[in-house]
Amino acid sequence: MKSTDLLLEDHKNILGALDVLAEIAARAERGQIVNQEDVESVLDFLKGFGDQHHQGKEEHLLFPALLRDRAQKNYPELCALVFEHDRHRSLVEGLSESMVTKHTKDLVYYAKRLNEILRAHIKQEEEGLFPLVDSALSTAEDEIVALDMQAYDSVWQERELSTQLRKLADMKSKYLGNSSSQPSIATRVQRSP
Repeated sequence: MKSTDLLLEDHKNILGALDVLAEIAARAERGQIVNQEDVESVLDFLKGFGDQHHQGKEEHLLFPALLRDRAQKNYPELCALVFEHDRHRSLVEGLSESMVTKHTKDLVYYAKRLNEILRAHIKQEEEGLFPLVDSALSTAEDEIVALDMQAYDSVWQERELSTQLRKLADMKSKYLGNSSSQPSIATRVQRSP
């Protein structure tokens, strides 16, 4: 298995969480009451799975592997990706703060910004970082990174991963219903004026 296959699977789960968050924000914008527990569940997922697990694998395993070359030619691109990870963390903190202050307008703002920026980041990784991985790492090096990724933060994976994924599936069912037969919420949000 390739390291990018693992990251791609993570991206699908993160996009699912963003779909749920977009629907919560859209409902809030229409004046519906925000279920605080649901927002906290999405935030827990984005912090635990999205940041700690996914971005942790990138920052602690993949990026160092890509920086092993003496010329450090990938350094600027990887620094930019870490900077974006920090932006995501700031937006998630803004969302958390909006829940404490109960400012719905802030929740909607941070949810939309996070959705927009994180989706663009995922696209950038898939179109820019993934080909970089393919060109910079040998098959054997990539396999080692993939194995390390599978073992990354094994204690968290054992304690939290299945719970996180189950909660995400429940949230998708609650907010998106049968999303396979309709365009994603994010697609509909992007098309609206």
